[in-house]
Amino acid sequence: MQRASYMRRPFSRKPNAIAYYTDFVAYPIIVIGLIAAYFTVGYDREPLIWLAAVLVGAAAWTLVEYLIHRFVLHHVVYVRDMHVQHHHAPTELIDTPIWLSLFFMVAGVLLPSWWAFGFGVASGFTVGMTLGYLTYGTMHHAMHHWRIPHGTYLYSAKRWHAQHHASTDEGNYGVSSLFWDHVFGTVLPDPAAKSRERRGG
Repeated sequence: MQRASYMRRPFSRKPNAIAYYTDFVAYPIIVIGLIAAYFTVGYDREPLIWLAAVLVGAAAWTLVEYLIHRFVLHHVVYVRDMHVQHHHAPTELIDTPIWLSLFFMVAGVLLPSWWAFGFGVASGFTVGMTLGYLTYGTMHHAMHHWRIPHGTYLYSAKRWHAQHHASTDEGNYGVSSLFWDHVFGTVLPDPAAKSRERRGG
């Protein structure tokens, strides 16, 4: 594992509760708008293809989540500095600005897929990606702000995300899933598993 290069103290950015919660309001509206646009204006009589595009978009989000967290949040100036602040104050309401995430969804997801496959597939794919992003955002919020019952998937996700925050090694970039960490070899060792091994259990 590489040593984390982001652990220096971040610049000061005052948390903004309104900005933080904007995603949880704006993106459901965007999803509903895209669904309405498909079934009213852009309906192509291929609802199963549209649904498949939604599922592909949701699955694709897991890879995008991993790549953004690993290569953008930890290495790109300004975004990295904001993320460092989150590492140092994980319960503060520090958000990814909606102008940045919305720009990505429009310029990086909707418009290219519309150009390549038409509005039907593009709207479904963007709905899937957006639902993936909302799932990630909700899980990430829950990990830092909710009491989560033991034995649940969300509790396991909270534990591996806590390792990401606590470790001086880089890894566990997936928030909603560790699938891509396993693929790319960035899963951090589980201290609880090591402790069980030492006890012989």
